Amino acid sequence: MLIERFDRVNRGDAIYRRAMVSALTMFGLDELMAEHASYEELAEIIRLRFKNPATSLRELFCRLVLNILVGNNDDHARNHAAFWDGQQLDLTPAFDICPQPRSGQQASQAMLIRGRDRSSQLQLCVLAANQFLIGAAEARKIIQSQVDIIKREWDPVCNEAGLSDIDRRFFWGRQFLNDFAFLGMPTSA
Repeated sequence: MLIERFDRVNRGDAIYRRAMVSALTMFGLDELMAEHASYEELAEIIRLRFKNPATSLRELFCRLVLNILVGNNDDHARNHAAFWDGQQLDLTPAFDICPQPRSGQQASQAMLIRGRDRSSQLQLCVLAANQFLIGAAEARKIIQSQVDIIKREWDPVCNEAGLSDIDRRFFWGRQFLNDFAFLGMPTSA
């Protein structure tokens, strides 16, 4: 998928780069220590150093949920970033979302979600929601809303992309809305 560059700004006849910093840099980790990166720690950094912490925390939570729902386990600390204005940080748009095939009843995210657990399960997101200043009930509403949107938009998006029926069946329930993600969640989800 091609997206418009968000790290460049057109000003008259010139194009400027926007200053950005990856979450890996915010954590002070190198590539060899990236396995220790966590959503909880990123949430703490957001609370302390971001322009609009409540809005950014909610957005990060929504991205975490989406990553799990669409099978994107490439959510490592280099795929989270913030713009730097010289004083504060602000989340960049989401990028590098790449659903991966899953099989069986096991999957994990690149970054830790809660404590030392990185399991790709929505119930873990609900348990971690307080770190994002979101209550459990609101977390479940966010999850349900995203599930509803994915279900509603699945056929129109597949049609637009020209996806065959075989590919649709292959992706549905594997990458998108994998059963493992819902273990421990109320059956309504």
